[in-house]
Amino acid sequence: MFNKKFVITAILLLLIILGVLFWDKIWSNISSVDKISTLIENDSKSVEYYKRACELQDAEVCNKLGDMYQTGNDVSVNYEAAVKYYTKACALEHGAGCNNLAFMLNKGRGIERNNWKALKLYKKACKYGEMEACYNVGSMYFHGEGTKRNYYNAAYYFKKACNNGIGAGCNDLGFMYEHGKYVKRDIREAMSLYADACDMGEASGCNNLAYLYERRKQDVRARSFYRKACDLGDAPSCNRLESVLGNKIQAISTQTELQEATKACNLSTQGGTMCYKVGLYYEKLGENEKARDYFEKACNRGQSQSCKHLGDLFRGED
Repeated sequence: MFNKKFVITAILLLLIILGVLFWDKIWSNISSVDKISTLIENDSKSVEYYKRACELQDAEVCNKLGDMYQTGNDVSVNYEAAVKYYTKACALEHGAGCNNLAFMLNKGRGIERNNWKALKLYKKACKYGEMEACYNVGSMYFHGEGTKRNYYNAAYYFKKACNNGIGAGCNDLGFMYEHGKYVKRDIREAMSLYADACDMGEASGCNNLAYLYERRKQDVRARSFYRKACDLGDAPSCNRLESVLGNKIQAISTQTELQEATKACNLSTQGGTMCYKVGLYYEKLGENEKARDYFEKACNRGQSQSCKHLGDLFRGED
């Protein structure tokens, strides 16, 4: 039987050895906890001072607090609190605050949904110079939300937003010209407005312009605008880009074609033409693993040639 003092001494020595061996990790964890505590303390302090600034009638800060509570930035998401601070900002004639409050009413977040009140607030924000709100007024008139559908008013507010740098306003006004909604149908004017929207970074404008060029069999221009829309994150444009490129590129022979085809394959979610052709390119170079990856992607999207090609490849290995 071990002596009790001996056992206690051994345990103490073991703890000392473990402490020496793992001191860096222990200290690092303690430091991390301290840092997290400091960050939380700093965040709560910043919110505390923001609230004091808002109480002192700083409309910009009230709107900022609303944004924080709506998105959960440095605080827990709390739609009711967001509505409270947007309301305060709007009461202080802050355009973005009124626009954001209208959005909450329109979506029913933190407050009962009321499109009629949302429209009134969007108009108020537009009056205060918030151009995004002017677009929102146009959109509500166009769709008949909170009011009767009124294309005249929609066109008026879309134009106002467009003339002040809101790409979505240019795009939607372009749509009205393309389809003759209130205004006389004018494809050239629609294309001009879509181009303006695209230049402002509005992906739907690039997509709509590309589609009109494609309809005119101007594939080079169509491809250019589909690519721009795709770069802006528009998934339908990425899918369409694959199709337009697929009709043009018979076999990849240059690095430029490879880059275009690879991008179209990776960004699209439908169709596998480009993935298949990228696979053929790498197979020709002897890079079989990479080739198979692209054949698999194309096959999974319903590109039958790729499925057959994979079947032939695996059969050849049997």
